[in-house]
Amino acid sequence: MDIAEWNMHVRAGRAFGEASTCGVKIDYRSEERAGEVAETLQTKYDKDLEAYPCAFCCGWHVGRKMTDEERKEFTE
Repeated sequence: MDIAEWNMHVRAGRAFGEASTCGVKIDYRSEERAGEVAETLQTKYDKDLEAYPCAFCCGWHVGRKMTDEERKEFTE
């Protein structure tokens, strides 16, 4: 993940809040591991998921993939 996308995810996390961004989610210590889990869960549950950096715990989580509109909002 490049720095612009990382920053976008951190801004979005702060906007959505700690409870929904970090809360009780599993804290993966690497982008690679969170990405692997996201791919596995995406296939298993047929949902659009992605790994993202957490603005609160500094780890990585798996959550729903942000929409294009959300990505644009938090990129600008």
